[in-house]
Amino acid sequence: MAHDLTGARWFKSSRCGGGPTCVEVAFLETGVGVRDTKDPGPAFVVSPAGWTAFVRHYSGSADGQGCDSATS
Repeated sequence: MAHDLTGARWFKSSRCGGGPTCVEVAFLETGVGVRDTKDPGPAFVVSPAGWTAFVRHYSGSADGQGCDSATS
């Protein structure tokens, strides 16, 4: 499936701390786009459920408490 990233609103994770080695995400109608801050050309898109699972996994808790998948 092709995803249109034209006009996507990218932002850095709130956990990045403003550093140069971060990822950026964009919430799209078709999923969540993810790209490298240093090289914003290539990106990949995961399903909303995939993004939520990723955030929950790395939040350090099974249920994702304390980690907002929309801003983390």
